[in-house]
Amino acid sequence: MIKKVKRNIFKNFFLPIEKEEAWLNDMCKKGYALKEISNSYYLFEACTPSKFIYRIEFLKQGGSQEEKNNYLAFMEELNVEYVASTNRWHYFRRDAGLGAFEIYSDIDSQIEHYQRINFIWWILAMIFLYSGLSSNILLRGTDIFEIILNTVLVLIGVFFLILAFPLTKKIYFLKKKKKLLQ
Repeated sequence: MIKKVKRNIFKNFFLPIEKEEAWLNDMCKKGYALKEISNSYYLFEACTPSKFIYRIEFLKQGGSQEEKNNYLAFMEELNVEYVASTNRWHYFRRDAGLGAFEIYSDIDSQIEHYQRINFIWWILAMIFLYSGLSSNILLRGTDIFEIILNTVLVLIGVFFLILAFPLTKKIYFLKKKKKLLQ
């Protein structure tokens, strides 16, 4: 049996990765294993409840196809199955009977992972804030449309800051934890 669940692109793009993983694992507990992601839908197939553990990874940009293939082969050696990908987000699962499954088992890899994601949020925040604020500050006497547009750009920039701050805090605490363990 195939179950199709609408994928809200906006929500999923900005949803913290841990929440999406928890939702996928909850679906599996209910007997639905993620099969693929296509055309704005998650496609699930029936499975034994709690058969898999799902993890999502945000891969580095600019890696060659050979590097990606080598990484997927490495994951396969660890009995981890590649399920789907959308942009740089890759979805993996492993049989729950094999025990706990973490992609980022050490602090350094966790820090690197969160920094890759956070870099994007900070860049987008700065682009939108700069675009909105520089126009408002430099162009006095602009018409109402430009004021509204610039205000929207600033609000979008603030939205990306709201996404960036918790990850920045998480990275800070992981670095602090790393220092304590040394």
